[in-house]
Amino acid sequence: MAGNRGLRAIVLFWSAGGNTRKVAEALHATLGELGLKAELREIDDGLSISYYDWDLILLGTPVYQFLPPKPVMAFLKDRSRTGAEVTLAAPERAGHFGVVFCTYSGPHTGIREAVPALKYVGQFLEHAGIRIVDEWAVVGEFHGDARARSNLEGRLGDIRGRPNESDLKGVCEKLRGMLLRLEGQFPG
Repeated sequence: MAGNRGLRAIVLFWSAGGNTRKVAEALHATLGELGLKAELREIDDGLSISYYDWDLILLGTPVYQFLPPKPVMAFLKDRSRTGAEVTLAAPERAGHFGVVFCTYSGPHTGIREAVPALKYVGQFLEHAGIRIVDEWAVVGEFHGDARARSNLEGRLGDIRGRPNESDLKGVCEKLRGMLLRLEGQFPG
């Protein structure tokens, strides 16, 4: 990854039960293991950044009824918090790339429950001129007693304890592969 040494990356995420946090932290750690500097930031009411300060944005969310939860939606829609410049035809900004990731439980239809959230989040980056280079959906367990049955009886089978080490290793390998594909497209 020598061609990516000048990469400026940020891992943005929101997490309610800890699933998306686990994935975000694993991705951030992988960037560090590769010798790349990256920031890890949790989306909250006070977060304000400029997308254009970063070469690579990894943006993660849980899936709530096929879409991101309200705090993520509010962040994405508020251009004053993202610095997004949306122009007609959304021309791509050279050297700016995005990856969207989510955690989902898919008790009814599996991964199809995650796809709308990935596409939705990705559109906010693409409208700001940031090319989406990958989308990653990671299985995550439901938290709390009210949804416990969904961890055992949903379409995905027993998802207790997920994302597990294997899930995290898999998404980190996707990150490594994506960085290899983009080798040399970042500064430095």
